[in-house]
Amino acid sequence: MFYKQNSFAGKLIPAEAAAAYQPQGLGGYKEVKTGPVIEAPMSSSSAGVNTVRQWQDIFKKSKNPVFLIRGVRDVVIYRGFMGVVAVGAGFACYYYAMMATGKLKRKERPH
Repeated sequence: MFYKQNSFAGKLIPAEAAAAYQPQGLGGYKEVKTGPVIEAPMSSSSAGVNTVRQWQDIFKKSKNPVFLIRGVRDVVIYRGFMGVVAVGAGFACYYYAMMATGKLKRKERPH
């Protein structure tokens, strides 16, 4: 017995062999003629300037890690974020130690 998917209900329904092996919507191959390719800038603000090549050159020339390539601004952001991470890890370790020793006071919840 053969089945095909009903396009309206989305369920499987009994079908003949020819209908099951040739689903609706699939037809013969048609060759499409294409015209000339016209390249346009991706947005009006770029005005055709290819910034990808510029960024590739910057990344190739620098010996710094990727997250520090653009200079002082990136270094400040990186060091600030690493400082926040270190402070957060310190607080987490402090609270883990307080919980492990039993010195952390619990707040009583009203029932």
